[in-house]
Amino acid sequence: MEPLIKFWLFLCHWVEFDTSEEKETIDDILETLSRAGLPYKVRTRRNKQGQEEYVLYVKNADRDYARYCTGWRPF
Repeated sequence: MEPLIKFWLFLCHWVEFDTSEEKETIDDILETLSRAGLPYKVRTRRNKQGQEEYVLYVKNADRDYARYCTGWRPF
């Protein structure tokens, strides 16, 4: 089911922005994205170890601005 969900989100121009096992980490990022007025989606899924993790998606067109707002760095 997970590949189908990823494919559907990709077709609708949503890209995975961040993952975390802690809800508080995602909530901090959501607060920043909300202040910037960016659309987002959050869903839960199971990782390879069977633990629940939170996945944050943003629109593909807004990804770079979301990275700028949250101070995201590739390193």
